[in-house]
Amino acid sequence: MKISNVSTYISAFVLVEAEGYFVERLINLCKINNINVWNIKYVNDGKISFYTSPKDFKKMKPYIKKSKCKVKIIKKKGIYFDMFRYRKRKLAVYLLTSILLIAIVISTFIWKIDFVLDDAIDKNKVSELLNNINIKVGKNKLFISKGKISDYIRANMYEASWVGVDINGQTMKITVKAKVISNEEDKSINGNIVASKSGVITKIIAENGTALYKTGSYIEKGSVAIEGVIKSEYIDDVYVHASGILRVLNEYTFEKEYLFNEEIKESTKKTRYGFGIGINNKDFLVKYLPKENKYDITSNAKTFRVFGIDIKFIFNKYDEYIIRNVTNTKEEILKKKEEDFNLYLEEIQTENAKV
Repeated sequence: MKISNVSTYISAFVLVEAEGYFVERLINLCKINNINVWNIKYVNDGKISFYTSPKDFKKMKPYIKKSKCKVKIIKKKGIYFDMFRYRKRKLAVYLLTSILLIAIVISTFIWKIDFVLDDAIDKNKVSELLNNINIKVGKNKLFISKGKISDYIRANMYEASWVGVDINGQTMKITVKAKVISNEEDKSINGNIVASKSGVITKIIAENGTALYKTGSYIEKGSVAIEGVIKSEYIDDVYVHASGILRVLNEYTFEKEYLFNEEIKESTKKTRYGFGIGINNKDFLVKYLPKENKYDITSNAKTFRVFGIDIKFIFNKYDEYIIRNVTNTKEEILKKKEEDFNLYLEEIQTENAKV
């Protein structure tokens, strides 16, 4: 049997037989009024059969009367009717529900961690970093942030150039690519020295190559400052690996708005959890949250495909917060500005920089 509406099949559907002189009119009225019917079959003169949902069958009643047809239900199928049929067998229902819930819960945990590492990457060090942030076998994956894991490993492992985190089923895959670190530049490669910042040149000395700017000149970011070419009146141009000293006076601008009166979001340290089930593109959520409260929502979902139907189990985390009105004094704003500015200086300051 081919069913066009799989979401209806998950709930229930009925096989209906219609008899009368105007059965075609009944079908046309159903289509016009968005009543879903499918698998329409000719039985004999004046008699047809088709499938519909219990909900649509109830909507059909005025059109049955209008088309002067006799209609009866031949067969009932679907999970709803099956559950109703076996509702008195409580032990079987409880057992089946328990097995389903256990399977769902088990599927939300990480049971294996695979490492794909370059030769220069120490597996023990990666494992240690994962343990530091409590990522290990048996960890629930619902609220794991793959981006945070990647950022933490890169921040604490200098030799790592790229970190990938992938979760497939109950397996987590950690991929780490190593940096190509060269202690000495390859002098055989021709090249130029390019300004990494815009500004006024305070010092430029070409040890190998030709300086294209003079001290006091303004240079744009990305412009060639020392070209990897030696020019002479007596010989042709010689292309070399440029080397030298380039210092640029660069200007940074720090801008941030501070308000005397502002609204801030403050956590109440209260967390609630909710769950739901999705069938194809429809989600049905179960949550008990006071409507007057505000929440930050973290949502995770696990999707299974069963008989061509996407069944999604949804787990939501609700972190409660309140909006508080704050009045800042001038002294508090100046202090905050000083702290933010010092942090900004730490971010932009390089090893040889002077403020």
